[in-house]
Amino acid sequence: MGSNSIDTVCPCCETKLKIDVKTGEVIWQEEKPKPVVSLTDMVKGLSSRQKEQEQLFKKRSETQKDRNRLLDEKFKEAQKHVDKSGDRPLRDFDFD
Repeated sequence: MGSNSIDTVCPCCETKLKIDVKTGEVIWQEEKPKPVVSLTDMVKGLSSRQKEQEQLFKKRSETQKDRNRLLDEKFKEAQKHVDKSGDRPLRDFDFD
């Protein structure tokens, strides 16, 4: 006869699991010990993350400035092509 449980390891978090074959429920688990991180490593990680965020902000800011400039140029170009005669196109409700 076979065993009543299956031992497996979670591919995501590497937790060891024992699963009951009949019910499919986890009957035992042992989580992988997490490494202890020092406070200085945490601060270094935060400072590097802050620098990345600042660079991303600058890049998006420059992109937005370029976008605004292009939109202004397109608007000015469109204004040049506007008919200055003052005649408006007739709309359906103008005939009422």
